[in-house]
Amino acid sequence: MTHPHPTNPVPPLALWIVILLVAITLHRTATAQTVSTRKLEGHAFVSIVDLAHRLGAEIEYVTFKDKVILRRPGGTNLVFTRFSSYYLLGSVQYRTPVPSRTADGQFYVSSDVMDILDLAPATPNTPPARLEEPASSSIEQRTFEMPSEEVLRQKWAINKIVIDPGHGGRDPGAVGPGQTREKNITLAIARRLGKQLERDLGLEVVYTRSKDVFTRLRTRARIAREADADLFVSLHCNAGRRRAAGGIEVYFLSEAKTAEAAAAAERENAVIELEEDLEQDTGNTLRDMVLEILSSQYLKESEALAASIRSRMTRRFKSMDDRGVKQANFYVMRGTMGAMPSVLVEMGFISNPTEEKLLKKTSFQKDMADAIFEGIRAFKRSHERQLKNNG
Repeated sequence: MTHPHPTNPVPPLALWIVILLVAITLHRTATAQTVSTRKLEGHAFVSIVDLAHRLGAEIEYVTFKDKVILRRPGGTNLVFTRFSSYYLLGSVQYRTPVPSRTADGQFYVSSDVMDILDLAPATPNTPPARLEEPASSSIEQRTFEMPSEEVLRQKWAINKIVIDPGHGGRDPGAVGPGQTREKNITLAIARRLGKQLERDLGLEVVYTRSKDVFTRLRTRARIAREADADLFVSLHCNAGRRRAAGGIEVYFLSEAKTAEAAAAAERENAVIELEEDLEQDTGNTLRDMVLEILSSQYLKESEALAASIRSRMTRRFKSMDDRGVKQANFYVMRGTMGAMPSVLVEMGFISNPTEEKLLKKTSFQKDMADAIFEGIRAFKRSHERQLKNNG
């Protein structure tokens, strides 16, 4: 009887060679995905230079904006802001457990960024990976230098502003005890302010409405984005449950820190109920809200603009209460965050009989436009002085 020849088993030595080769391949793959980290105040960070090496990205330092941009040829760019936990990956925003920071002259970001970029988790004390140099030259040579003053001015100078007169058309806004409508006050002051900005500062002015028409909240922000504006200023009159409540205040977009700020935002946001296609748009609105409210790209500038306007208002209207600069979640500004500094100005309480009478006066409207103009002018000068100093 003929027996078939048994299959020869793989010799143990050959098997170990195969295993070793596989292990080396896996190790090399893992190493190529690893970026060394550094412990700073108990948290793991990666340097922006190492991260750029790993991604084959070019680094652009925008010093006066406290930002670093990683430009990835053929890939999605990243934008980090110093002292901020938020960063942009393309148009999507993410948050890390700790803010970006500088140490020993280098810019560091949380190692959690590695997870979002789908890189192997970086671990402390990992030796620097052996990375292929970018095709042209080293990353240091490819790093962008600070652009010239002229380039900075063209890119970052304040040349165009969007003025948003609150409410309008079928939305009267707040109505005072004397039946004064907020929409009429905001439009009158907006026109005065716009003419002054054009005449005295040479700015291009875009209005979200120039007459008594209804403009949806999200449309107002879209007008600003499509205009590629440099500032967004929304004008409103306040209202309160107590008729004695009064004063002036300026808001920038963030989560409300006080019950009063939350109430102000709730009142201004109530106009969304007048928007006809709210139901079909709710999904996108909620998604966009989450992304836009997290944006910190212009938070510092928005707060500075708000403070500048508020200081000029309080100097001019000493008899009115100074309610300060506040943070609140205003729908009208959500779509502008990440695109430009944005503020909302409450020019007095229309629900207060005394302030309602003031708001109706042509002389008061002129003084209010002047004060807001002076605040914008001071912010513009300060902002552009930084451009010159960093040129």
